[in-house]
Order: sequence, then C-alpha cells, then structure tokens
Amino acid sequence: MSHNPSKQVKSFERTAFVRMSFFMVLGIFNLWGIFKLQFAFINGVHWFELPLLTMLHFFQVIFATKALEVFFRNLRLRLRLAFLVSAGLSIFSLFQCLGMAFQGADSSPLACDWRLLGLYLGTAFFAAFMAALLATSQYMPLWEDNLPPSEKICLNVFEYHQRFNLISDGISIRLFDVSLAALGLALSSPFWILCLFLIWFEDPGPILFVKNSVGKGGLNFKQLKLRTMVFGAEAGTGPVLSPEFDQRVLKSGRLFRKTALDELPQLVNILKSEMSFVGPRPQRTVLVNEYLKILPEYAARHRVLPGLAGLAQVAGDYYLTPRQKLRFDNLYIKHKNLGFDLKLLFLAFLVAFWFRWQRGWNGRLPRRLLHPGG
Repeated sequence: MSHNPSKQVKSFERTAFVRMSFFMVLGIFNLWGIFKLQFAFINGVHWFELPLLTMLHFFQVIFATKALEVFFRNLRLRLRLAFLVSAGLSIFSLFQCLGMAFQGADSSPLACDWRLLGLYLGTAFFAAFMAALLATSQYMPLWEDNLPPSEKICLNVFEYHQRFNLISDGISIRLFDVSLAALGLALSSPFWILCLFLIWFEDPGPILFVKNSVGKGGLNFKQLKLRTMVFGAEAGTGPVLSPEFDQRVLKSGRLFRKTALDELPQLVNILKSEMSFVGPRPQRTVLVNEYLKILPEYAARHRVLPGLAGLAQVAGDYYLTPRQKLRFDNLYIKHKNLGFDLKLLFLAFLVAFWFRWQRGWNGRLPRRLLHPGG
C-alpha cells in the first residue's frame, strides 16, 4: 500500500500546530492566573497564595517547553527559552501589578517591603528552575553516570586490596565528619541552587556527575560531583585525566573547579560513610585498575576512607604521578589523627580560596606547613 509523503507531512504539521496551540492556550491561561494571584498577593499578602503561585510558575515552564517544540528543534535552546519566557513574563507581570498597586493604593504590603518582594521573586525563580529540571529530565537524566566500570574491573581492583589490612577511622573522626557534613549541607543549600542553575543554564542537561571511584578496601562507589564539563565529554575518549586547559570544561565549571565547589555533593558521600573529610583523594576505578598493574602497592592508599581533602592534594597538585600520590598518602595514613585532619582541612580551604588566586603561585605549599606535628 503506497503512502503519499506530502499528506504525511501535512498531517504531521497539523498535529504539531494543534499541539503547540493547545500548550500556548494553557500557557496564556496559566499566565493570567499568575497575574491575578500576584495582584492579590501584592495587595493583601495572603501566604496561602505563595504555594499556588509556585505551582503556576512551575506549569508555565512545562507549557512553554512543549509549545516551543514547533519553533526550535535544538533541545537545549528550547529549554533555556522556556525558562526565560516563564521567568521574564512573570517578572514583567509582577512589575505591572506593582505599578497598579502604587497607583491605586496608598500602600502595598509587597511594594513597601523589599523582603516580601525578594521572597516572591525567589519563589518564582525556584519554581521555574525546578520545572526546567523536570522538563530536562523528560529528555535526559539529571545526573551523568559516566562510563561505570565493568564487573571484571571492579573485581580485579578489589582483589589487589586483599593483602592490606583496613584501618579504622575512630569514633572522634567519624563524629566530626557527620556533624560537619550535616552542617555543611544546611549552610551550603543556597549555593547548591545557584551552582546547579549556572550549570543547567550554560549547558542544559545533567547537573550532577557520578564518578565511579575506588573507596576503602578497593570497593567501587559512586562519588558525587557537580558537572563541570559538557554533557558526554568522555563519550569518545573514555575516562581520562583532564588536561590543564581542557576545552570541554564549562565556564561555570572552571570557577567550580578552582574553588572546589564542584565537590559540594560529596558531603552526601561523607554522610553515607563512603568518604571522610580528609583522606587520600578518590580516583576512578578504571584508572586505579591500570595503576595497580604497574604499582600493586598503590592499593595501600585505600586502607582508609577516601577524603574530600588529602595530603597529596594539598602538598602537590592534580598532576602528581601515582607513585608520588602513594608516598604522600602513606605519610598521611601513618600520622592520621583528628588534629592532623583539621590542619589539612584548613590548608585545603586556603589553597582553594586564597593561594590558587595568587598570581605566580606554583601550586605547592611549603613543606614546613605540612608537617604532622607543626
């Protein structure tokens, strides 16, 4: 049975037009609801209206994403535009409402209180961003589990570690880790929203990067990071060390790497007892598998939990050889205690937020600062 291609194209175009029109109408009604609620909120500040406004802002992005499918084939562009359309129209209608409130009343609670105005704008932004993430998740995952190692590699790495005895962290270090991680998650939550938004807006797609790394005893675990590279950066190369001026790194990613903000999600790993604040830095299982073939004693560094900060990281830099890293990590394990951990954590903070920003810094701290007792 033959088909007429022109009829099929016309049928597809009609369907697309009907679909676009449907979501545009929904978006217009939704925006009208936002406008009405905003005006009521401005003049009366009824707190029950905030959840309704949040829901409407949320749906506005979803409707805009669907309506824009006809005009833009580029998914990332469409997602950005949907967010901007929703946020922009909402802000525009908000200022319209404020203008009407100023003209029609002597005082408007929202117009006279910048904290309320900030609360509303923050709520609108948050709702629009959450909707943008939901729309993104319809097309791709929100975390990139990058090339997980095969079961054979995981087993091979684990077997290399069997001749080394594990070392307990001690109750004091564990209590310190849990307390500081919980506090850090609470205090850093505003930065999470900002960082995740910067990643998503620059390159709509996954916002988290899952790095399959070797943990204590040679076991593979999911190390969480903020995504700092373009989505699928290693699709053609496989897991490799990132060169110093890697073109695959996002602009926001460069900032996150320099300030170590990309490590924020590892607070979750610490709470799950997969990591500690201080310890040998975790490395990819596939890379460790290669290191062990030429340096079997490299497994000794995994006698303790991997850390957010480590002696090798503070003393050297990202490009230390495996043998150099092992030497520093063994030195740390030999002198491991809560006092030394606190010192290394403080030095890691200085490196991330002070020394790296100094012109001419060579990436290495004076050895006298790294002595376990000094």
